[in-house]
Amino acid sequence: MKKIFIVLFALISFTLSTPANNIDKCINDANFELKSTVGVYVENTDKNSVVYKKNEQKLLNPASTLKLLTFGASYIVLKDDYEFKTALYKDDKNNIYLKLSGDTLLSQDDLNELFSKLKANFDVAKINNIYIDDTIIDKTPYPKGWMEEDTWPNQRAITPYIINKNTTQIAIKRSSLATKVDIIQNDDYKIPIINELILSDKQNIEIKRLYGENSSIVNFQGTVVNDEIINLPVLNPEINFNIKIQNAIKKNDIKFFKKITAREMPNNTKMLAFVSHNIKEVSRDILYNSDNFSAEVVFKVAAAKYTNYKKSATLDDAIKMFNDVYSEYLTEGIVIADGSGVSRYNLLNCEFIVKCFSKLLKETNIKDLMVGADEGTMKDRLILLKDNLKVKTGTLSNMSSIVGILKTRKDRNLAFCIIVQNSPKRKAILKNFEDTLIALLYRKY
Repeated sequence: MKKIFIVLFALISFTLSTPANNIDKCINDANFELKSTVGVYVENTDKNSVVYKKNEQKLLNPASTLKLLTFGASYIVLKDDYEFKTALYKDDKNNIYLKLSGDTLLSQDDLNELFSKLKANFDVAKINNIYIDDTIIDKTPYPKGWMEEDTWPNQRAITPYIINKNTTQIAIKRSSLATKVDIIQNDDYKIPIINELILSDKQNIEIKRLYGENSSIVNFQGTVVNDEIINLPVLNPEINFNIKIQNAIKKNDIKFFKKITAREMPNNTKMLAFVSHNIKEVSRDILYNSDNFSAEVVFKVAAAKYTNYKKSATLDDAIKMFNDVYSEYLTEGIVIADGSGVSRYNLLNCEFIVKCFSKLLKETNIKDLMVGADEGTMKDRLILLKDNLKVKTGTLSNMSSIVGILKTRKDRNLAFCIIVQNSPKRKAILKNFEDTLIALLYRKY
């Protein structure tokens, strides 16, 4: 690993120290195929002037760089002091309402704390019923344009019911006598599993639902040579959440044995307790870790506020919010179909992305929330620019993208977008091309 790091460091140092003729030469030297498209747009944000453009109006798929714009629109709507509050309320009949907030960081410990606060602020012996108000966002599990590989078990369903990131841990273990493979679930939420794993000399585990996409039965097939821990998305977030509420009630020695159901909270209620995470904490999974689930949920939560909480927010509401926030830059053909960049229906161009990003730089502190060189999705990349670069990366099959802000060696601030699409080249080659181009921008300007 140390040798790899030294080699990477040497390559980046060479890139930064080698004189480059111009950006066109850099693109030509990359030798992309005729069917490939390279889009680039670079703007000097200090002077609002164009530094370089190529295919800047060509409609391309932005992949996960879209998260920067969808979260940015959400950030403008929610504001930088927004708190995702999961709260308990009571009505005049001593019914308790748990109001969900779309908090993607909510944990079992948070729920335990929430019910501990309830017990401190209210005589829990008087509880009549407990209801869950899940109306913050709708329950459409996946956006249009997501393919089969973008859904379960690779992605979590989009839902207002979120606890412990909606994953459950599955342990794959060889038996003590190495004669069979065991599947162990230590979580109190259990997935019905049919185990058809066998011992072999290679690791090849396949996980799929039996009897269709709506089935709750999961089949593990394939071969096992090593023990493995798998974090699998829960199949039924509502059941999982309900189990975690029961855990919190039991943990706090609250005597309540009725069924907990969903019901919208009436107006005549009083808040008794809440737990929360702020938007800056939540942003890390979106901008730093590029988590699709978090991006989709927060996009809808912002839309809920944008529509003044009149109904459960939908993806269409969020897209309308997006278009309104960036209306001054919209041009013909630009369309988004989700909040994370997973959908193959997303079409943006590099100029639009940079213009929107420049707006965010002026109106928010989003730069402080973005990943820098050698961090997150930029680990081991452009190490020498660590203090000069903030970006959002994106990757889909046969394409790569990056958007960011660069302080050059001449102390200029450049906002840029690079998208390479329809290229059969390996991901590492596409990322290296991006790094070479960014290094050139740093040195040349």
